Amino acid sequence: MSDAQETLVNTALQDGVFHIELNRPDAGNAANTLMANQLLDAVRRARTTDGVRVVLISAAGRAFMAGGDLHILAGEPEALKELLGMVNQTMLLLAECEVPVICAVQGLAAGGGLGLALAGDLLVAEDGARFTVGAPAIGLSPDGGVTWQLARWVGMRKAMEMSLLCTVVDAQAALACGLVNEVAPKGELMDLAWKRARQLAAGAQQALIQTKKLLRESARNDLPSQLAYEGRAFEHCMATPDFAEGLAALREKRKPLFA
Repeated sequence: MSDAQETLVNTALQDGVFHIELNRPDAGNAANTLMANQLLDAVRRARTTDGVRVVLISAAGRAFMAGGDLHILAGEPEALKELLGMVNQTMLLLAECEVPVICAVQGLAAGGGLGLALAGDLLVAEDGARFTVGAPAIGLSPDGGVTWQLARWVGMRKAMEMSLLCTVVDAQAALACGLVNEVAPKGELMDLAWKRARQLAAGAQQALIQTKKLLRESARNDLPSQLAYEGRAFEHCMATPDFAEGLAALREKRKPLFA
């Protein structure tokens, strides 16, 4: 099979969950141009396909993503520029994605792989997973949105430590500092990831979309602006069938069945 025919990113839509799986396991899912292009296309389709309620990003093999492909990093500057351009577009599209995004990480998430992991609204990791900024250790500055995301999740002090010292943070330490939400035992990562994905897919879609928007926008708003935004979102949700179903389920003491 030629390089042009390889499928380096698998996609599937199941029960409202758009699953994106990195599929370059022999290279630790390090991003080359083909994989970056396929990932960008997958994220575009996740945002435009009807019926998507959750996006789940995972990886085949022992590592989530070991950064960028060394052949590109050490090769022609134009190839590296092309790769970074696709990575940046992917990060922007994920940031603009209305529905919740879950990332499931096993093994190593380094460099741009850390950036991709941080792009998830929820991040679950397998016990033994490792996270590192990595780039300064080989004479590069971080990319893939790491410098924008990391401090927002773990605070500036921890972000400085991870970035300047290139420390490697294991799954339990990542849980303790707020980098990840949950840690799954070995071999149970995807069970946990799918459990959370299905939980979100069964939720009130507009309520979840508005909640995500509110939290994402809160860092840019002062309190009066945020309160006004909350009011508009609240009114929007009140007009949805899901709110009527939620009230009915509450009165009838049953689990709601959202559309």
